[in-house]
Amino acid sequence: MRSTQFRQCIQKEEEDQIDCDFDYQSEPLQILQTPDFCATKQNEAHSQVQYSYQIQQTDQYGFKSQINCQHQKDRKTLNARVEKWRQMINEFDKQNSQLIKQRTRKGIPDGLRILAWPLLANIKKAKEQTNTTQKIKYSDFLTKNEFKFEHQIRLDVNRTFPDNVNFQDQTVLSESLVNVLKALSEAIPDMGYCQGLNFLTAALIMVTNDENAFWILYRLMTHYNLTAKYKDPNSLYREFYILDNLISQYHPNTSKILKRHNIDLFYFTTEWFITMFSTALPINLFYRVFEIFLIEGEKTIFRCALTIIHYKEQKLTQLNDFENGLQFLKSNLDLQQLDSNLFINLMLTKYKFSKTIIQQLDIKYKKNQK
Repeated sequence: MRSTQFRQCIQKEEEDQIDCDFDYQSEPLQILQTPDFCATKQNEAHSQVQYSYQIQQTDQYGFKSQINCQHQKDRKTLNARVEKWRQMINEFDKQNSQLIKQRTRKGIPDGLRILAWPLLANIKKAKEQTNTTQKIKYSDFLTKNEFKFEHQIRLDVNRTFPDNVNFQDQTVLSESLVNVLKALSEAIPDMGYCQGLNFLTAALIMVTNDENAFWILYRLMTHYNLTAKYKDPNSLYREFYILDNLISQYHPNTSKILKRHNIDLFYFTTEWFITMFSTALPINLFYRVFEIFLIEGEKTIFRCALTIIHYKEQKLTQLNDFENGLQFLKSNLDLQQLDSNLFINLMLTKYKFSKTIIQQLDIKYKKNQK
């Protein structure tokens, strides 16, 4: 009986296809204004952003945006999605993983991300593990008088998302960013602080509170094994190797162009991997990719990179030298108007490969290093 109900639920989810006409960036959910979902500090920050959204044409996260109010017809669909996520969050431990995966792929409503992310990242488990092995408490790190990386962190915070009103001058969120980065560098001393973490962290604290952002990052570094790329930049050559093989398979024309012009992936994908695309993609699209990553793991990173290659491929074929080709590949301007739903649909349907493929390429890479 229960399995029948689950199949019916899954069928209903599959029938509820993503509406590709809806633009998540231009239509923030009404739920963003609901106090119950945000900590006091975040409410204050969001209320400031809402004001600037109306006056200065910024989105709810503080980025410059074109205001578009032509999607009233989609509110019913969105409200239904909000209600589904509310119910699922309230009983998250009882949810089937396949249902969580399907709903995450469709997108988490903006105002519920603050509740969903800690659950998807399972920060509760990280807290339990550190309580038994290593006593870690976020607030304890903030009481220290000296931090090894504080000077570099503050320099980078001043360069984080320069076009975002939330990080200009001395703002609440810029100080939150400093605190989270300092705490993370203390919690994982063998990693410390690395440039690029500031963008990923900034993207998180625009949605969730400082402590949850810290634990999500801690979970990313430990459970999702991201520490290596920040401890040793040379470890990124593994990612370059895997992506190069995948590009050869899915985009042979692009692969030939890159080789013809001697454009190494190192030149334009390093930032993608270090920031997890938080600087390359529109912020709401980054959030969609990030959420899928929390559920599906590392293959999401390569799927996303391949999808960006897809969008750049046509123009890339028209460029006939190293300098112009590299400049275009490094530029993110052509990505800022991407439709989030079309991008995610393409990412999930065109680039279907299992974790086994990544593991096999990883083994080949390690053999080549011997």
